[in-house]
Amino acid sequence: MSVVDDIKGRLDIVDVISAYVPLKKAGRNFKGLCPFHAEKTPSFVVFPDNQSWHCFGSCGIGGDLFSFIMKKEKLDFGEALQVLAQRAGVELTAHGEEISPEEQNRERVRQVLQTAAAYFHNLLLTAPAAQIARDYVGRRGLNSDTLARFQLGYALDDWEALKRTLLAQGYTTDHLLAAGLLIHNEERGSIYDRFRHRLIIPIRDVQGRVIGFGARAFDDIPPKYLNSPQTVVFDKGHVLYGLDQARRAIRDAGHVVIVEGYMDVLAAHQYGASNVVASMGTALTETQLRQLRRYTNEFVLALDADDAGSQATIRGVALARQALEKETVPVPTASGAVRQEARLAVNVRVMTLPQGFDPDDLIRQDVAQWHALVKAAAPLVDFLFGVAVQENDLNTAKGKATVVRELVPLIQELANPIERAHYVQRLARLTQVDERTIQREIERQAAASAAAGNAERQARHGGPTRLIRTAPVTLAPKPGDGLAGYILQQVMLQPHLLPEADRQLVAMGFVPLGESDFGRSEQRTLLQVLTDLRGRGETWQLPTLQEDVPPFLRAYLADLVAGLQARPLVALDQAAYDLINVVLRLRQSNLQQRLQELRHLQADDAGTQAEASDGERIYRGLVDAHRRDLGKLQVALSRRSLLSQDGQRPTPQAAALTGTENL
Repeated sequence: MSVVDDIKGRLDIVDVISAYVPLKKAGRNFKGLCPFHAEKTPSFVVFPDNQSWHCFGSCGIGGDLFSFIMKKEKLDFGEALQVLAQRAGVELTAHGEEISPEEQNRERVRQVLQTAAAYFHNLLLTAPAAQIARDYVGRRGLNSDTLARFQLGYALDDWEALKRTLLAQGYTTDHLLAAGLLIHNEERGSIYDRFRHRLIIPIRDVQGRVIGFGARAFDDIPPKYLNSPQTVVFDKGHVLYGLDQARRAIRDAGHVVIVEGYMDVLAAHQYGASNVVASMGTALTETQLRQLRRYTNEFVLALDADDAGSQATIRGVALARQALEKETVPVPTASGAVRQEARLAVNVRVMTLPQGFDPDDLIRQDVAQWHALVKAAAPLVDFLFGVAVQENDLNTAKGKATVVRELVPLIQELANPIERAHYVQRLARLTQVDERTIQREIERQAAASAAAGNAERQARHGGPTRLIRTAPVTLAPKPGDGLAGYILQQVMLQPHLLPEADRQLVAMGFVPLGESDFGRSEQRTLLQVLTDLRGRGETWQLPTLQEDVPPFLRAYLADLVAGLQARPLVALDQAAYDLINVVLRLRQSNLQQRLQELRHLQADDAGTQAEASDGERIYRGLVDAHRRDLGKLQVALSRRSLLSQDGQRPTPQAAALTGTENL
């Protein structure tokens, strides 16, 4: 049970609203004068059966317990949560979440790490033994502002210095082990500090919380860099160093520059190139790339001139091609037909540094040249053309075949047909292979990729999947799922569906999707969060969406995401059509509920002489208006059921959910 459901279960909506509005029992329900507009005849109704309220007067608004408190007290959802949690006796964290044992453990680990970071930083600034570290950062050109901004520190050349300090502050050995700050040598039976006589670099998550450390040695004794082990809060493959400081600059610049090391990031930010993050010396992972995709669709990979740097970049590029979200574009085939293909929705470029320079060397020496090289970074395809030529003998049939096999997928993913034609010609000249042969290979690989994807989906879902084209797929609704939840799931899964749904609704004479379509405050707030993200030009991915929503929404969001896992697949181009049907069906359901409530209210008021005439007139007018709106919705659904975007009837899943299967 989520914290919101727990609070609703402990509080009765009638009791809460009665503190603001004098209510009079009317049959099974309660009535009063609406607190949100002036009126003489009560039109504000509280429904204890479903713990909701609605104004049948000029407001026409309603909702749940939370929405009432939010509107009456002019609070946001998080503030209303705090107010109602206190009234219900539910203990919350500072962020409005109930404290689970797992989160208590994670928070304890973060506290230990934050305390350790402050301790290391103070040593760097004040300890006589830290002079070697101060000299080192001075040689690297780092100023005091950078040291403070990134909270750099120093670990004493002592086996138990950190251990003694933190134990004295009340932390336990288990806490320090869980945070990765100590090493337990089982053979010797000893427990000692992990970081000793090193420059300490705190690693933060995207919210700016310390989750681990990188530690740089001052001599050539390996390892040069020592990182925290994996813990409950730290996974090296899920973190990009400096992203917490770089997010705003990445959005402002319109691109991100990815480097390999901590020092590269520190120098870049100090000299004003604040859109730089680091993969911490490893190949980029899918999770890291998806995090960056939330802030920009243009990646620049800063390539070290040495071979190891080149290989790391190539691995990162390969992951980028496979992991990042794609868009669907129509592509003419040799036969004249049109096929839908998936193309990268990002632009990946590669910058090559001057021989002998690392990023931090170049930035400190000539930041203007750094910016020029970023601007001149070569398209991914150009860079990999060069790599393929260097690594293969084009005088042999095997070498030519390898080059074509490696480069064709890159050309295939280019959305611009002129660019595709350019690189087909270039590859043909390079390998001395006819352009038509290259084009046939592109089509063959595209077909093979689509077939492999379909086979994987069939294996995953236990049978053939009904796909309209070789397009990317989304997830279809299960009959019985909440209509409102389904709408939010689809918008979460495919952000572009939100403006498309609004466009189609307006074209049919309806208002855009809004908070009045949703009964629960969590749903309304989540829709607002997603709308605000799109309004700022931001995108999101399901694995990282939790970071974008307020903490008190995360339990509800997790339920929605979990509900996606069991759904069968449906073609992407059917998703927008299905979503509009579900929106119309939700509005139809809401109107039917209002009509049913009005009928009950009419029956309840039949015996009250003072209000009978006014109430009868009001109810009759509302019933007529709702019936007209309901008829309009039913006509729209009936028309849409006859023909979909592709000249086909709706999918069985959509028909079942929208109630049009028998039309």
